[in-house]
Amino acid sequence: MPELFYAYYLCYRVWPRVEKGGLARWWILAEALVILLSAIYLVRVIFYYIVSDQIFKGLFPTSEHFEFRRFMVILFNFIATSGLMIAVKSIRQQLELKEKQKNLVREKLETELKMLKSQVNPHFLFNTLNNIYGLSIKKSDKTPEAVMKLSELLHFTLYRAGAATIALEEELRIIKDYISLEKLRYDERLEVRWEQDIDNPQHAITPLILLPLIENAFKHGAGNSRFSSFIRAKIRLENGTLFFSIANSFEKNEQKLVQKDRIGLHNTRRQLELTYKEYELDIYQKEQVFSVELTINLNSYGTA
Repeated sequence: MPELFYAYYLCYRVWPRVEKGGLARWWILAEALVILLSAIYLVRVIFYYIVSDQIFKGLFPTSEHFEFRRFMVILFNFIATSGLMIAVKSIRQQLELKEKQKNLVREKLETELKMLKSQVNPHFLFNTLNNIYGLSIKKSDKTPEAVMKLSELLHFTLYRAGAATIALEEELRIIKDYISLEKLRYDERLEVRWEQDIDNPQHAITPLILLPLIENAFKHGAGNSRFSSFIRAKIRLENGTLFFSIANSFEKNEQKLVQKDRIGLHNTRRQLELTYKEYELDIYQKEQVFSVELTINLNSYGTA
């Protein structure tokens, strides 16, 4: 019992002050040594005069108070008990510290992921509002539909993009609304081809992981082209594996820009790193066609 009390004293009074450092730790260590010697002496006195003499009436042979062997046995018991308790406390503190660090890293990654998901290209928003304004001046029948699609896209970005996962069909609906709004700018000089083959529209996918690739195709394709251009996208879901490819034409004088500025690709790659353990992202550039191919095992969702 005295060993246990002394162990608690070391763990919760001595050890915290020793960890702080400074001159005060030497005083607390000296205090701990004095208390240790006093406790050992007290144990010997209790055993000699009470346990052996009064309780067992001298049935067991006793030794002198300060016999070296008895002193070392009691000292070992104190040290072993205290050392074990300090070791347990230190291990627990290390585990708590690692858990806190892990939580901090997780919170940082979640914040970064939310930021990536919430990014809406300001140029897209500005151009779309200009296009809608132009439609309204012409009193076009497309104006209400364009306003509704933009409203749904902004609502999704603000309120749904923060979810861990959504249904694939919801992601595709937002992508199609985005494409419809972008096409308002280009009329007939842009050919957009979209193909899809989905075996499970309700399969979960992290939000807005494909949209940056679509943005990239418009930005470096039709957005920088003076002539006719095209964007061709294919998406297929089979047994939880998503296959997505997109290709866009670009002019020769935009080749260096395409190689240098790939914000959408960086956005997608970073989201993939944070959300899926199994994926492949391949980039190709041949003649005047830039293409991206993405394969994701949607069942491997989880922070990598």
